[in-house]
Amino acid sequence: MIAIVTDSTAYVTHEEATRLGVVIVPMSYSISLGHSAKEGCIEGDDKAEQLVAEHIETVHTSQATLSSFLNTFRMLRKGGYEILCLTISSRLSGTYNNAVLAARELGNHHIEVVDSLTTCSGLYLLIREARERIRKGEKLSAVAKYIGKLRERVRICFSVDDMAPLRRSGRLGNVRMSVSTVLNIKPMLEIRDGAVASTGLARGRNDQLNKLCAFCKNYGGNIIVDSFLSDEGAASMSVKLAREDREIERRHIGPVLGAHLGRGCIGVAYIEPV
Repeated sequence: MIAIVTDSTAYVTHEEATRLGVVIVPMSYSISLGHSAKEGCIEGDDKAEQLVAEHIETVHTSQATLSSFLNTFRMLRKGGYEILCLTISSRLSGTYNNAVLAARELGNHHIEVVDSLTTCSGLYLLIREARERIRKGEKLSAVAKYIGKLRERVRICFSVDDMAPLRRSGRLGNVRMSVSTVLNIKPMLEIRDGAVASTGLARGRNDQLNKLCAFCKNYGGNIIVDSFLSDEGAASMSVKLAREDREIERRHIGPVLGAHLGRGCIGVAYIEPV
């Protein structure tokens, strides 16, 4: 039996976690008002996201801890499971390093840790692919090797309404710090080699959505539309993307990533075919 372990930025629901055999190791966030919480499975209630958005300048996030990975790995190994652990990109968080240290402390026996080089729906897509391989009877090492190659074909493009949260987060990669969101100019961003990279600018919401659509123009298949407190934008995006050869899925970003992206963030994710 192979269990999949991931961190909470995959934003799976309780139903998905059960169906995919996924155990979530939480990240956490705190607000200067004294509120702190661990991020778990994502559900329909957006109270936590609203709270983070309202106090975004005072929000601090924390990576999934070494002790949380140790406890999770020990529990699963005691239950007889082999473990495939897929984490948020190591260039965005120290979570991957903590998972590696936990596996090493347990002797790395029957535990494979893979740096996804992505997050959010990119990470979720890799989890789905991993579970499909496991269901076909592939061994742990083979699945880990496959995911290590597949991650290179995960594509994520997104845009934010305000660059300030990303600037504060220090996770801008090679994005020019001079990029501004004044005058309704919105930056277009991608996850490249595990980091945030700039791909251009959009002028207003309609141009923003059109550029996100252009990112997927040659792809027919499953496309995920991600958003943080931008249901209207995500709905419009889904309509624009609709084609007979596509399956459009909408998913929500939770408070930890939302604290770095800000209200109004919208993006698309898919796995590029060979």
